[in-house]
Amino acid sequence: MHNSVKRCTHCVLSENFPRIEFDEKGVCNFCREELFHSTEKSYIEEATVAISEMLNKEKGQSEYDAIVCYSGGKDSTLTLKLAVEKYKLKVLSFTLENGFTSPEANKNIERVVSALGVDHITFRPSKKFMRDLYKVSSIYEIYNKKTLTRISANCNSCISIVNNTALKYALEKNVPFILSGFTLGQIPLNAIYYTTNYAFLKESRKNTMDKLTALLGDDVDKYMGINDKIIEGVKKYPVNINILCLESYTEKEIIDEILPLGWVPPKDVDGCSSNCRINAFNNYVHERKYGYSPYELELSHLIRKNLLSREEALSKLLDQPMDQIKYAMQDLKIDESQLQKFNS
Repeated sequence: MHNSVKRCTHCVLSENFPRIEFDEKGVCNFCREELFHSTEKSYIEEATVAISEMLNKEKGQSEYDAIVCYSGGKDSTLTLKLAVEKYKLKVLSFTLENGFTSPEANKNIERVVSALGVDHITFRPSKKFMRDLYKVSSIYEIYNKKTLTRISANCNSCISIVNNTALKYALEKNVPFILSGFTLGQIPLNAIYYTTNYAFLKESRKNTMDKLTALLGDDVDKYMGINDKIIEGVKKYPVNINILCLESYTEKEIIDEILPLGWVPPKDVDGCSSNCRINAFNNYVHERKYGYSPYELELSHLIRKNLLSREEALSKLLDQPMDQIKYAMQDLKIDESQLQKFNS
């Protein structure tokens, strides 16, 4: 798909990306929206001030200032480092072990939390549930297509458990902030910082939860929901913050920052991941379903900010090791016939 598809001549958005248009020079409408780019700059400046004020106000009021969702990947490693060293927060590092984490990424987690001297917890859901969740997310239409312009279905399933579990811990321990390692492109501007009201969240994703429950049973609520009794006692929800959105690091600069912590690039992942061995398969399924990579938006945003070259972005998209795709299909017990229906 990558070699034959038409792409923007400036970024890497392809002709199959929703609402895309090309001008006579082959430049897409997303690259031409100058007003959006200037708005982004001012929003980041305002968010920087607001986040600094919030952190300073709440710092030291609880056992932990923030829970950091830490996957062992390069972005979340830098997030953890910034939280500790730049923002001087007392953090609880939290990892969801999804069963597909690279062994090197797990070693990175151990080395980094030790180097930074932070408390750390790992939550590993039932292996059967995670594999069943990934399987149904792969072969059924579970999520809204608009949501999936930025993320694959399996990644969305995984992140949903990460976010839900982090929220549980934050509510139990009265932690005022939850930090994640997302960057702009992965998330929209209004998600740099936000507060989630669980009642509203529960209602907004009812259709998705109903689909998953019908396929997987009551364990869906166990891993992706929160008991009503806990929610009834909530007086104030934690603020979710993505501090990397306030920074401008190239990939090389990120790696240079985290190498001294003992972080080592895993060799058993695809070009768009630095921790997960199922990511290549997730992208493969997404492209079969929708005709474009879930990383196109993120990589194109980095190109527009001069943090990544178009050639580097294309190299990442092209790096889809077939051995990892086959490994995931075998592990999830998915065969080609179950994906055949997605062929266009």
